[in-house]
Amino acid sequence: SRLDNPVIHTASNRVHAYSEFDLTFLLHDQKDKIRIVLEPNLDVLSDSAVVRYLGPDGSMTEEKIQRSDHKVFKGHAFVQHPHHSEWINSGWARITVFRDGPRPLFEGTFRVNGNHHHIQTSSNYRQTQHEDDPTADFAEDEYMVVWRDSDIKSNYDVSELKRGLDENSCSSDMLNFNNEDEHPVHKGLDLRDMSAVDAKDLFGRDQIDGTTTGNGAGVNLAQSIGSTQGCPTTRKIALVGIAADCTYTAQFANKSDVRSHIVQQVSSASALFESSFNISLGIQNLTISDATCPGTPPESAKWNVACSDSVTITNRLNLFSEWRGRFNDTNAYWTLMSTCNTDAAVGLAWLGQLCSQGSGTQADSSGGNETIAGANVVVRTSTEWQVFAHESGHTFGAFHDCTPDTCSDGTVSMQKCCPLSTSTCNANGAFIMNPSTSDSATQFSPCTIGNICSALGRNSVRSSCLTNNKNVVTISPSQCGNGIVEAGEDCDCGGEEGCVNNNCCDPGTCKFKTTAVCDPTNEDCCTAQCQFKSSGSVCRESTGSCDPQETCSGNSGTCPADVKAADGQACGASGEGLTCASGQCTSRDLQCRTLVGSLTNNNDTSACDSQTCQLRCASSQLGPNACYDMQQHFLDGTPCQGGGKCDNGQCKGSSFTDQVGSFFNDNKNIIIPVVSAVGGIIVLGLLCCIISSCRRRARRRKIA
Repeated sequence: SRLDNPVIHTASNRVHAYSEFDLTFLLHDQKDKIRIVLEPNLDVLSDSAVVRYLGPDGSMTEEKIQRSDHKVFKGHAFVQHPHHSEWINSGWARITVFRDGPRPLFEGTFRVNGNHHHIQTSSNYRQTQHEDDPTADFAEDEYMVVWRDSDIKSNYDVSELKRGLDENSCSSDMLNFNNEDEHPVHKGLDLRDMSAVDAKDLFGRDQIDGTTTGNGAGVNLAQSIGSTQGCPTTRKIALVGIAADCTYTAQFANKSDVRSHIVQQVSSASALFESSFNISLGIQNLTISDATCPGTPPESAKWNVACSDSVTITNRLNLFSEWRGRFNDTNAYWTLMSTCNTDAAVGLAWLGQLCSQGSGTQADSSGGNETIAGANVVVRTSTEWQVFAHESGHTFGAFHDCTPDTCSDGTVSMQKCCPLSTSTCNANGAFIMNPSTSDSATQFSPCTIGNICSALGRNSVRSSCLTNNKNVVTISPSQCGNGIVEAGEDCDCGGEEGCVNNNCCDPGTCKFKTTAVCDPTNEDCCTAQCQFKSSGSVCRESTGSCDPQETCSGNSGTCPADVKAADGQACGASGEGLTCASGQCTSRDLQCRTLVGSLTNNNDTSACDSQTCQLRCASSQLGPNACYDMQQHFLDGTPCQGGGKCDNGQCKGSSFTDQVGSFFNDNKNIIIPVVSAVGGIIVLGLLCCIISSCRRRARRRKIA
């Protein structure tokens, strides 16, 4: 529907980038009145944020992003129903203002009764609308339209990742192998003689948007449903790099509009991450390509290429990952924005590559190479910010939510999809990590929250690049009330509304109140009485023998840095062969048992070898002589080939002599029998030679 009677409630209806104001308008044929209470969203752009402009020839120019140029706001939406006077708080809001004054123009997202409402300019709506969507009439002046998630027809399968399909399905579900009666899943995992088998072949399905390898939670997903253990207890910020290719830039009138649009997408997605994981998303780097696509992409940016059948979304991710790997920055990850989908795929991500620097390569199933990095690809659609949140979820280590197909084909048993609960598999398409969109996909599921938090807590997904919300220097002057403790501020609890229950911080000055010396909102070593916790108070619990607890100093509100035992240090009971890896007391066998435990009833699950950093597990109940590729990596610091240690899926630091020893240990069941057999043959041969020689001598004596 059309958004009617928008009003900015300030003097002369004007706002600047740091304004706090109310915005009202009418919806649903002017039946409902909406009021949005807004304040600047200063999380979304870091103090060092820069924009780089990429030319068709690969040349690059750079300038700092001026926060004052971006009127991006966050706040809460209130609704006033017909014949009622009260305003009802209905949810969060994220708004970007393009034009103020008596005829304002803005875009954004807000929630009413759990239903996302999306505001778009009429021109942007027309660029991303589907053929069955209502038509936005052309007018002399730009106007705004609003559509809801619930406006998507239930029988119209608009998918974030498989868009425009007649039905939400995966082609691997149609493979005969996956429907055979002899399939291990249908036979209750009876014994079956198979050699090394990839999990996606064994269990019938790949992740729809390709997130099939990398660092996941490494735990039984059902056991962590709803748990926030492992997520930060005080606000953290993940700084992101965004690149827009030539096809993306071409859809906007100018590069300034590209910047504003991308900032709005990140701002909207950040609201979900803040409420779910206590992590904000902010832009640190922005690269915008020229709207003219080069005939031949430059060597410096091979990902900047026009849409074509010869360059798939997977190709783009590999090319972009190689480019991202060249930069030694502090970004949590990079996202490529494009308009080039491949068939129905409009998103792609490497799983669990948060805070991963550089890039690595490995062979893919087709004989080529994959380039893996902290990167993902998002194709522009009408639900762009949700796709961005979805792909970012994969980067944080999230799997897809379970669907009827993945509940029945074995995917859930392999810990490759998130069930609704411990007793119900199908998540009913209700959440952001559903493989396709639905009218109720407005938040992360309890399983995804547990999935990501447990991955961060176990360090199977890195979090070292997440910055603290303390003494943050933003690109704007310090703004008291934005919730970020900036240079020159003692505290910032988020203005009058956010400080209602805060006894330590003055919301007007962002200074400590009279007797306060700290604020527990942002400091783990601060009491509710605004005083430093006593020396020795535990501020970060131990997670085991490899991750000792941290305690407060008694003279600071900040908890000391999280210190973990050195990788390779012995731990656990004597004789169990456990060592420390990423702060976990574990072994290769134990990591296999943890991941595959739900498949077996005994404790014989083990790692197939000591060489690689890809989880390959075996168990008598999974079949004799069978090794299953679990499509996840061993924890960083896990011992691997030749005395090396795993690092983001690759074995590093090995030596040749140790490699020989590792090869012998892994294959001694083969080597010893072979050597024994060969040795036996040699001994028999020698005996035969000796006997034959003795006989010849005896014959010569008789003849003589």
